[in-house]
Amino acid sequence: MELMSKFSKMTGFISFLIGLVLLAILNISLLTQKGTMDGLLNPIIYFSLISFVLGVVGLFAFKRFRLFAIWGIGISAFCLIFLVLMFGLSWSINPRP
Repeated sequence: MELMSKFSKMTGFISFLIGLVLLAILNISLLTQKGTMDGLLNPIIYFSLISFVLGVVGLFAFKRFRLFAIWGIGISAFCLIFLVLMFGLSWSINPRP
């Protein structure tokens, strides 16, 4: 039982940390104008899905540690929604009218 409670505490915190790293990677790639197509798109999607799953598992932790899981879910969902909207809107541009 003790191992399960430690696991659920750590999953929320790890989800939060992965979300922060994803946000930093996304911001750095946009600020340096390298773009996310230079090999960063797949890791961003994979790690945001991992962060989302870990956050859902971390929601079953104690009330005090649930906040990290909620933040991890929010940040990873933001990264996924941002990528979908960014690519969706860029594909809607017609280069040849």
